[in-house]
Amino acid sequence: MTYRLSQLKAIWEAEKKQGIPLRKKLFLYFASLICGLLAVIIIVLNFAGILNPTEATFQRLLSAQSVASLSYIKHNTSTLSTNAVSFSQKLSNDIKKTLSAKSMNFEDLEHNPQALKDIQNNTFNTVYTYMQLTPASGAFYYLNTSGKQTNNSYSGLYLKFKNLCDENTINTDVSMYHGISSVARENKISLNSTWTLETEKGVYDEIDTMMAHPSDKISPDPLMTTLYQLPGTWEHAFFVCTPIQNDKKEVIGVCGFEINSLYFKYIYKNSVSDTEHMILTVFSDKDDSYRGIISEYTATSIISAEGHFNYVNSSPFDLFRVNKEKYIGKTQSFSVGGSSHYSAVIVPYSYYSYLENRTNLLIFSTFILITTAAIACCSILSRRYIDPILHNIEELKQRTLDKENLRIPEIVDLLEFLEQNDKEHEKKLIDLEKQKQLAEQEAARIQTELDRIIDKRKKELSTDNIDHFMSNLITLTPREKDVFNLYLEGYSGKEIIEKLGFTNNALKYHNKNIYAKLGVTSRKELMQYAAILKQKNHNKTIS
Repeated sequence: MTYRLSQLKAIWEAEKKQGIPLRKKLFLYFASLICGLLAVIIIVLNFAGILNPTEATFQRLLSAQSVASLSYIKHNTSTLSTNAVSFSQKLSNDIKKTLSAKSMNFEDLEHNPQALKDIQNNTFNTVYTYMQLTPASGAFYYLNTSGKQTNNSYSGLYLKFKNLCDENTINTDVSMYHGISSVARENKISLNSTWTLETEKGVYDEIDTMMAHPSDKISPDPLMTTLYQLPGTWEHAFFVCTPIQNDKKEVIGVCGFEINSLYFKYIYKNSVSDTEHMILTVFSDKDDSYRGIISEYTATSIISAEGHFNYVNSSPFDLFRVNKEKYIGKTQSFSVGGSSHYSAVIVPYSYYSYLENRTNLLIFSTFILITTAAIACCSILSRRYIDPILHNIEELKQRTLDKENLRIPEIVDLLEFLEQNDKEHEKKLIDLEKQKQLAEQEAARIQTELDRIIDKRKKELSTDNIDHFMSNLITLTPREKDVFNLYLEGYSGKEIIEKLGFTNNALKYHNKNIYAKLGVTSRKELMQYAAILKQKNHNKTIS
């Protein structure tokens, strides 16, 4: 043990006598300096917005969730649109059969309550069935006629689910929102608390537009309306609707499905991630204002805001304001038939701001700690190591330093290393010059060989054949010239078929004509003549 200690002491004394190598001194100094610079860079990048993990995380999450939610919305609206078209066709057939059985025309329904009742009785099962089969909170149809004398309303049947508790509507009670009350009684369903016989014109703009436009100018495709508040209720709803046409393609009514705010929250509650602060919204632009449904599903409650709100497309986040609350999010556009809408996944700005401030505080605290430690280390190391080194270097420049007392062994080693390197570099330069000469000789040999091969190919092809090839280029048709030029550019037969839109037989036909006109028998021989053509500087594209 004593021997080991004496060895360690001897090593320490030798190291002390020789001095600490410059490498170690500079390592300690620059390590401290880098720590300080790193802290400064972190804080600068953070305040410049480049290094902001909160912002980057929210951008990534919102963008990904926005795309996923849009896909879910498109799937549902596609199902609604498909069912709406089928619904329209079935209603058209039901109405046609009812009118035919009574030997009536559609115009005879005007101011005819009994005939309208028969229509509603015969279409009740269709409306009820499609409402059960479709992911919606209700189903309806309005006919461009009225049983009233005022002619200011639409007669039709409008059924709704009542007491919704989730998106599963199986065995959920149904009520009548619009329609003839006796039809409800005969089919054993209740009247909605805000029931009316008919719906007034002017309530739903898109439906009025479908009713009023001539058949040849109205799109038969389904569309989704803007958000409306249902008359006499607290409910807000979108409608996916399509026109009902008779055999003459005349618009006699409109039918579709209702997605009210409550059903919207239930059906889309799982379309956003498990982050409790994420909210899904669907809205549309109308008369320079935005209307839509914003809902947040939590374990305890459903929070919503329907109707008008402010929206600004911005970067890095879109901005929303609902009442007094601010939100940020990512927006995606989508369309249903001829109607354009938006979907967005948003989070409360207060939640985002809280996380961002917490992150900034953490970064700032880390910066203070790193900077303080770096400054302390730099100060200590500078006084203890760097100042003596600079003093010795200054004495060495003034030639007042005793070289025996110079404790910078790396400088001596560096000078010896540089001298040795000079010798090795000189030797390498000589070797490189020899390699250059050999490379130039090899290049000259290869060029000679290439020239010999080309001359050999020229001899293999007769002068008459070459002249025949050159002179008959002008006989090619424009389409044959296109094929010929693509061959010259290196395209394969399959690529030429794709580029020019040929069939395989068409290409074979053009190849046959080209070979016959130019006097060649194969593509290989064609390319040999083409090589000679390029060598003679006649490689311009055939015009």
